[in-house]
Amino acid sequence: MYQVTVDYAKSHLDELCDHAIMEPKGIAITRGDQKYILVNQEEWESLMETATWMQDADILSDVAAARQDYQCKEALTMEQVFGISLD
Repeated sequence: MYQVTVDYAKSHLDELCDHAIMEPKGIAITRGDQKYILVNQEEWESLMETATWMQDADILSDVAAARQDYQCKEALTMEQVFGISLD
C-alpha cells in the first residue's frame, strides 16, 4: 500500500487522488501513529456493499444452500431463467 505523511498529502492532494484510482487498496496517510486511508469512490462503494451484505446473518447459509442446489443440479441456469447464453 502506498503511504504518505499528512503534510505530503496536504500539498499533493491532486496527485494522490489520481493515484488512488490505480491503487485498489487505497493510500495510507499517516499522522503520528494513526493511519487514514484514501480510496476512490468505486472502491469505497464496493467496500460498503460488502459490509452491508456481511451484516445479513443469513447470507452465508443462503450462499451455502445455493451452492448445494447447484451441485445437485437443482438450480436453474442463467439461460433457463433469463434466456441468456454465457457462451
